[in-house]
Amino acid sequence: MSDRPLHDEDHLYRDARVYDILHRPGSAAEFGTLATIASRYGAHDDRRWLEPACGTGRLLRVAAGRGRRVVGFDLEPAMIAYAQDRVRAQGLASRARLYVADMGAFADGAGRACDFAFCTINTIRHLESDGAMLAHFEQMRRALRPGSLYVVGLSTCLYGCEQETEDVWEASRSGTRVVQTVQYLPPTAAERVERVISHVEVERGDGVESRTSGYSLRSYSLGEWTGLVERAGWEVVAVVDDGGYQVEPPRMGYGHWVLR
Repeated sequence: MSDRPLHDEDHLYRDARVYDILHRPGSAAEFGTLATIASRYGAHDDRRWLEPACGTGRLLRVAAGRGRRVVGFDLEPAMIAYAQDRVRAQGLASRARLYVADMGAFADGAGRACDFAFCTINTIRHLESDGAMLAHFEQMRRALRPGSLYVVGLSTCLYGCEQETEDVWEASRSGTRVVQTVQYLPPTAAERVERVISHVEVERGDGVESRTSGYSLRSYSLGEWTGLVERAGWEVVAVVDDGGYQVEPPRMGYGHWVLR
């Protein structure tokens, strides 16, 4: 396979194996943070976990392996098919319910009420409007047991103060090496859209494949986010960092927002 640029808006997300290679490392530590939050702030047993837009189910697979029953959905069938294959291979299928659904219409497929839910790494910002976000929160209210927690990993922004930034991730598995370079173009207060440009190189024994794509994320200042949470009828219980320690709500930056 020769070097070959691919221009596809969501190429990485449709390639479940490459996505899992890149994002699977660190999942156990992320689960640890979520388990700490559930234990510290939860009002119920956290035996049944729910993840919207779960992708390959990397976090749900760790949770199921640690004794939880898990529910996850994603809009991309290839992701759910991969997640189902992996839970079967790990002997966890009896503990996992995985299905295709949209973030605005998923509660009916979740089965009985869940005890704890999470949506990390800015995934929720793929919802393109306040209306879509409010619809999602209403679905989450239906899917959770009353009083349960919903942990949202979200970056707030400070319009006019942010610079273009870049991150690089690298991971390997079974002869495949994946390197992703991501550029973030900051939003304006008028448009409220952060542009993300992704360049991925997939190296296998027969060569390197280059893939370039881009997508947009809805942006929120601290006031816009907390105002929307209040409109949706949820309470901010705490904001915690990646280690599970409580922090002040950031005016600019990432946090795990613990909602009830």
